[in-house]
Amino acid sequence: MTNRNLTRLIPTATLAVLMTALSAAPTLAKITTRDENLANPRGWPAVAGMDVNSVLEMAKTAPVADQAGPAQPYCDQDAKVHQTLQQDFGEELVSGGANDTQLWGSTVMGTWTVVLKRADATSCVIASGVGYADGANPRVFFVSAGLNG
Repeated sequence: MTNRNLTRLIPTATLAVLMTALSAAPTLAKITTRDENLANPRGWPAVAGMDVNSVLEMAKTAPVADQAGPAQPYCDQDAKVHQTLQQDFGEELVSGGANDTQLWGSTVMGTWTVVLKRADATSCVIASGVGYADGANPRVFFVSAGLNG
């Protein structure tokens, strides 16, 4: 086989391998509409790979953001966390929950966030999600996050 034929064969072989790998890959996540999110609110813990109750326990003593490690919830002074939720996500305080938690939500973005409010004037994001609508029962979002509400 000549060098010229070999250079044509390598890209073809590479393409064949990629096509095989892609056909075996799982289907990409389905994009959901706003109406689907409103009908089925979903939430996730603030730290990947941890359940929300573990994140809640960690947040009770976690350092503020500039002292935190990568696998910790976002914690900062109450005012900074509230400003971030308001300015970046359009969220407002909706309701208090059990264990010093608060629900923040945005009717514009359809997002929601559960925050732990600590006695030391620090707030920590412990969960967030989609599907928020004004007037919805706050318990739905606490439960969706994995908390009792």
